[in-house]
Amino acid sequence: MIPFFLSLLITLAAAPVVRWLLLHRGIIDVPNHRSSHTSPTPRGGGLACLLGVMVALVSAQVLGVRVPWLAAGAAIALGAIGFADDRAGLSPVVRLSGQVAGGLLMGVAAGGGWLLVAGAVIAPVVVNIVNFMDGINGITGLSVAVWGATAWLVGLSVGAEPVWVLGAATAGAALGFLPWNAPTARLFLGDVGSYLFGGLIAAGIVVGLATKASPLVLAAPLGLYLADTGTVLVRRAARREPLMEAHREHAYQRLTSVCRLPHIMVSVLVAGLASLVTAAWAFLALEAALVVTAVVCGAFVLAPSIGRARATEKTPALRTTP
Repeated sequence: MIPFFLSLLITLAAAPVVRWLLLHRGIIDVPNHRSSHTSPTPRGGGLACLLGVMVALVSAQVLGVRVPWLAAGAAIALGAIGFADDRAGLSPVVRLSGQVAGGLLMGVAAGGGWLLVAGAVIAPVVVNIVNFMDGINGITGLSVAVWGATAWLVGLSVGAEPVWVLGAATAGAALGFLPWNAPTARLFLGDVGSYLFGGLIAAGIVVGLATKASPLVLAAPLGLYLADTGTVLVRRAARREPLMEAHREHAYQRLTSVCRLPHIMVSVLVAGLASLVTAAWAFLALEAALVVTAVVCGAFVLAPSIGRARATEKTPALRTTP
């Protein structure tokens, strides 16, 4: 419990200081036609989360917990790459190279061999999915907290210290940042935050592969993220549009823009559905878990289109005078 509470409190306390520094340095996200926000907001708040996670992991080490420092260090390094991107912008090649290198370090931490390949694939995928989905207030804080709680409980249940300590530190930082990001955003995570959290999730999954922790349960909280991102990428590829270009086509973005739902409502919905999918993989048979996941993810991805169709039906047709 101590790593969790330290991560939460340090993140919460560091956030206003980080916000002041970002404003002072002019690291601000100015809204454009693709943005889901309307006011200039400092980005890079993930620095507070990074500090919270580091303090939590050091405290865990002092308490005698086995901390996977190489994997955690790789996640922290990914956060640093994200901050460099927040400040000056990095090329896609540099970002991807850093993500693959971080994944390889996670594979080494897990024991090497085939886990090197697993890390090199899992880290870039998870980091980019978390980054893509960090587009409305509260969505990353709540969703990452769901993953952190899952890893914490799974790690404790099978005696996998490296997994549960990463989960506890991650959940604490995500929840500590939440009051600064929702319901009204005074601070954005920025790439430093999404890369850090994506890296921590990837580290937990890769390190978990070398323990008795179920990789399916550890990955389950990302089910909605995978479905939403995968659907968007397939659609854009079919239209031959740039896959990495900023847009507002994700289901969660369309729920706020087309269906006019508040950010926090959509974020709570995403976290709640992620919890449902995770519970299915934790407690149901494989076939039942697959059905639950398919139904939940399919309904979520289709929800904006259904909402738009119903809104169109309710709109009275304009009468024309003969």
